[in-house]
Amino acid sequence: MSFAPLHALGAFALSLGLAGAALAQSSAPPDYTARAVHTQPDGSATSGSVVKSGPDMRLEYSENGRDVVQIIRRAEGVSYFLDPATQTYAEIRGAPAPDPTGAGYMPPCQEGDPGLSCNFKGTEVISGITAEVWEIAVSGQPGATRILWDGARHRALRQTMPDGSVMRMGFVAMVEMSGRSVEHWSVTYEAPDQPAQSGAWYYDPELRLEVREDMVSGAVRALEDIRVGPVDPALFEVPTGWTKLDPPPGPVPGQGN
Repeated sequence: MSFAPLHALGAFALSLGLAGAALAQSSAPPDYTARAVHTQPDGSATSGSVVKSGPDMRLEYSENGRDVVQIIRRAEGVSYFLDPATQTYAEIRGAPAPDPTGAGYMPPCQEGDPGLSCNFKGTEVISGITAEVWEIAVSGQPGATRILWDGARHRALRQTMPDGSVMRMGFVAMVEMSGRSVEHWSVTYEAPDQPAQSGAWYYDPELRLEVREDMVSGAVRALEDIRVGPVDPALFEVPTGWTKLDPPPGPVPGQGN
């Protein structure tokens, strides 16, 4: 079984499902299944499936011609990498982590990160949202990045880099996508002496996650065929009788935020 770095499609699905934002609600978002699609500027595309239930996620995709299944159980800090062809798997454990799509506020910096200096500077209203103003400096690098942070959506609505580059987001409208009502946000990127570039971001407030991103390169990453409803808990378990392998050394894909 190969344990190469997480396939780009798998990493994308992981970013949608794990870095999705949380609105300040008391209940957890509903379970869902979806198809993750990554379309390149030339029109070529790769796809895989995503299953999400609470803090648990299952990804299925192909890597180097082989089917791969990844199961992530964040509350336990454990990931399983399954090879259906050989019925083998590896278990990788790390620190338990909260589910970003759960209810609650999330700050822009992880507490206790020695590589970052994060300073709260106040608030500012942008697109009708009262955003937090933070200055974030990276140890050993000059200057600081100033961001307007939406702690509910877990997204910087404006980001000004030390070199003067600026990323701005602006709410456009509620739109329908795959039968769901989602937020459409414009995204613009400006750099000194460079023409401005633009993209788009679509956020599902019920599922509390990004469901589409139109990148400046022309590539598109999206969740399609989203089906909301209970999923089988067995999907987040290793099948009985499969052989456990030793995982490779190195960092664990998908265990961070």
